[in-house]
Amino acid sequence: MGNTKGDDALSKEQKATLYKELGIWEMGYTIGILNYSITIFALARFPQYFWIVHMVKAFVYLPWRFIRFLERGWEWYMIEFCYLNTYLTVVCCILSFLRVFVGVDNPLHPYNHALLRVGFSFANGALMWAVVMFNNKLVFHDVDNTCSVYIHLSPALLFWSLRWGGGFGPALIEETWPGMFQVCPNMMAADVALDSLGKMLWQGSSSCAGSVGHFMLYPALVWFVGWCVPYSLLVFWFFADYLARNKKSNVYAETVEATDGVRKLMTSNLPKWSWPAAHMFQHFVFTMVCGAFTMLLWDSFVMHTLVLSGIILYMIHNGSVFTFRVVAAKHVTGLLQKTAQEGSTDYQPVRQA
Repeated sequence: MGNTKGDDALSKEQKATLYKELGIWEMGYTIGILNYSITIFALARFPQYFWIVHMVKAFVYLPWRFIRFLERGWEWYMIEFCYLNTYLTVVCCILSFLRVFVGVDNPLHPYNHALLRVGFSFANGALMWAVVMFNNKLVFHDVDNTCSVYIHLSPALLFWSLRWGGGFGPALIEETWPGMFQVCPNMMAADVALDSLGKMLWQGSSSCAGSVGHFMLYPALVWFVGWCVPYSLLVFWFFADYLARNKKSNVYAETVEATDGVRKLMTSNLPKWSWPAAHMFQHFVFTMVCGAFTMLLWDSFVMHTLVLSGIILYMIHNGSVFTFRVVAAKHVTGLLQKTAQEGSTDYQPVRQA
């Protein structure tokens, strides 16, 4: 804002119009702060209930994002790998609840042990590091940035709460929801990983250990069968002409249209017919490399907590930069000038990815 002359030059009616528009942002900021506070409070004090927080947010953010993306022709982003993982965390929580408390069995239950580790690998691997890749920001008044943060980070926080019981131990999860989240073969005995600082740094061999198969081989199979094949058939085959004709955006379209950066390397050095395969291959490599790193996080409460904390601080910093350099310096200034010139707030802010 910083332009007191511009603000003083506004009439009483123009000021009322300006403050009404800013009031929407102020309300959004307040809700954003409450959302962040509830998330941190649930994780730190009541981690056994964080899965409910994660679910509630899913039923708010995902439909909201679909509506907003549909208006812009971006709805096909919602079949990308990150979204699929978030959908699966919600579906699996629902299935587990129905199995334990309603008695409705499901075909995934026999694979619970392996699937939890696959989910951990994806959520704390590719999804979490996508925060850095896409420069996600914690902007309290901006629903699009908030949704992106939810998609990429909330699944990782969910698995942190389940794996470590928020620092209280997996037994807390089992005591609250018996049989629902079987992260370890013996959930009560798994608390030994938090008995001492040494074990919190590295639990080593235990009854709750994972393997290369759990964090790389099984994820590779799930990635290929559960996402790569159906995604490729839809985007590169069945709906390829539709997407091009209607200019529907997705990550692949962004990649082939890039004019600089790493994404440009693919289109500059490979024949066009190979671009879809190359795009999926680089996605696979990124997912597997990140998945390998999660084997360390699974065995270290301290490392897992520090990495997630670092990611959160990174998003907070990005959000601060965005708020003061983009919103305050550009959006609000443009809104102020528009109001002074025309007495209306039809100002359209610069689109942010």
